[in-house]
Parts: sequence; C-alpha cells; structure tokens
Amino acid sequence: MAMPGWQSLIVCDGVKTTELPECGYASLITLARVLINDLFILSTLIAVAAFAYAGFKMVMSRGSETEYKNAVTMLSKVAWGYVWILAAWLVVYTISTVLLKSNFIILK
Repeated sequence: MAMPGWQSLIVCDGVKTTELPECGYASLITLARVLINDLFILSTLIAVAAFAYAGFKMVMSRGSETEYKNAVTMLSKVAWGYVWILAAWLVVYTISTVLLKSNFIILK
C-alpha cells in the first residue's frame, strides 16, 4: 500500500485479471506521470531539509560574515533549484495531461 500522497507504480495489468486497465500507451504515460509526481514529492522533502540546514547554518554563523554569506548563497541555490524542479514538473504534468486525453491518444 502506498503512503498518503504517493501513488502506486503498478498502473496496468497485462492479463486483465484485476480492476486495473489493460497495458497500453495510456498506461505508459500514466506510469511516467506517477513516477514524476513521486519524484516531485521526494524532491520537495529534500528541498525542505536543505532549507532547514541552510537556515541552521545562517543562525549558527555567530556573527561571521563569511559563514553568513555562505549560508545565504546556499539558500539561494536551493531556492533556484527548487524553482527549476517546479518548472520541470509543470511542463511534464501539462504534456502528460494532454497526451492522456482520450481524443488525442493515437495508439490504443
């Protein structure tokens, strides 16, 4: 059973014995979408940990200007990295949504 918010990577059933749909093009796109969503959740958790670590370094700089600047640099790099992750997720999510529309699917 998947954790709340996470989805199962088993998106189809090759022999059609359960309630899962038969494997095909839509299942491949669904698998990619589920995988990207799960990686997005994981990257969010890692980004939160990196933000917390950079904030800890900032607080513990004890007046050292170089340590403080290093912590601010780390915060900005983590923020920009997370913005790139958000942008990539949005592009993949949008493309996969378009590809999963029933009137767009060429191969069934």
